[in-house]
This record gives sequence, C-alpha cells and structure tokens, in this order.
Amino acid sequence: MPTIPEPDPLIAPADMQVVERVLNMKGGYVLDFSDRTFDEFIAHEVGIDATAPRYSEDGGSKARRLRRILPSLSAGQQAKTLRAFLKYRDSPLRDERVTLLDDEWRAAYEEVIRGLEQRVTDADKSYAASSWTGVRTIREQVAIVRGLAPVALREIDELASLIESKRFNDPVTADAVQCLRELHRQLGELIDAIDRGSMTREAVEAIEANREKLTGYVKDGAKLAMVAPAMTFGIMHLLSWLSGVPVDSTMVSTIYGSIVASDVLKAISKKSSLAAN
Repeated sequence: MPTIPEPDPLIAPADMQVVERVLNMKGGYVLDFSDRTFDEFIAHEVGIDATAPRYSEDGGSKARRLRRILPSLSAGQQAKTLRAFLKYRDSPLRDERVTLLDDEWRAAYEEVIRGLEQRVTDADKSYAASSWTGVRTIREQVAIVRGLAPVALREIDELASLIESKRFNDPVTADAVQCLRELHRQLGELIDAIDRGSMTREAVEAIEANREKLTGYVKDGAKLAMVAPAMTFGIMHLLSWLSGVPVDSTMVSTIYGSIVASDVLKAISKKSSLAAN
C-alpha cells in the first residue's frame, strides 16, 4: 500500500509536551479513558474511527493513537478536541485518580488551544480576493473545505483500503486505487493550506481533475462501484461539493447500474443452477 505523507504538525514539540502532561499520557494512557470510552470520545468529537490501523502504526495504546490522530486534524479540529478533553478533565465524571489541574498547567494548555484557534483566524484574514476566481466567494469555499475535506479524506482512505483488500488484479481498478491515493494526498494538502491561509483555486481544480479521472475509471469498469457503490457515490458527491462542479448524470447511472447488477447477480446465484457452472 502506498505510504501517505505525514502532515506537518501544527502543535510544536514543546507545546505537545504540555498537552501530554495535562492529558496524563505517560505510560500510554489518556486521562482515565478506557479503550472503549476513548474511541467513543474521539468519534463523538471529530467523527473519526480511532481504531483505524493508520493511527496504530506506532502502537495501539490510547496515547500513541492520539499522537497520530491530532496531526491528522485541521487546526480548528485540534483546538476543538483539546477543549473537549479539558472539559472532560474538569468534569466530576473523571476518575478520582485524575487530580485537579493547577493554574500554571491550565494556562499553558489553554495557550496551545488559543494558538491553534489563532491559526484559523490568521488564515481567514490572509486570503486575497484577487487570487480566487471561483464562482463561490473565498469565505464560502474555505467553509466548505473545512467542513467536507476531512470527511472526504477519511472516506477515500477507507474505500482505497477496502478495494486493495479485495486484491483485484485488473489494471483499471489498480489505476482507480492509485487515483484515490492521489486524491487523499491532495485533500491533505488542501486542509493544510486552509490552516495556513494559502488555499488556491489551482489546488481545488487539481482535485476536480482527479475526480473526473476517477469517474472515468468507474465508467471503464473499476470495481469501486461494484464493491462499495454507496461509498463511491458519496465520495463523488463530497468531491463535487468541494470543487463546485456537479456530478454528471452518466456517473449517477453508472453507479446505479452497478447496484442493480449486483442485486441481480445475487438473485441469480440463489435461484439458478447456472450460477454454479
């Protein structure tokens, strides 16, 4: 499987030490969370699966996974997640073994959060209208990318991994998976650009160009639509919203045809002895 480049960390190493101290991450723990409650917390706060293999590449402990999860999030999402952890830490729900946070560490931790939130504010201010020629306003595009790009990133990674696990050997499916991986890289860079205030129309257009390539592969018989039609269709729509270019009707009919064909084949296999020949 191709290696996906690691995003540049938005939290400096010294600041990450503050985060780890406040969240009691020594020894692989995160506060008093069990594996189950940690996974539920992450799913609720940022909508991602904390059990995904990519977050366990350094080990499966909660602390090791959180060290992987945080850099994968946008600046706004990281700030939101850290604030949610602080709220939980201050809650009477926490275990008595988690002591009250003293003022010095609280101030340092909140400064890390404010730094992330300031990145979002600075990015918004740094966009120049003259560098954006899309139909949407720059603020509209930024809002859409912030909301949808992380979702598309996760869905694309899951679809690519699912198709790879099936071990198809036809070239068009292999090309489609490679296109998914390239889209994943482009979306990661787009999220990073949003955080740094450097998103360009060219970056969005490059994603649209790859979406069109992926559409072509599906039309040519790539197994994406047959194996996971709903996920494929959903990804196409997410990418369409990101770029502002509607999904064409032939794409809809192609995936719909794959769904129908799959159902028909299942019915035949159950009812006809020819299926075994």
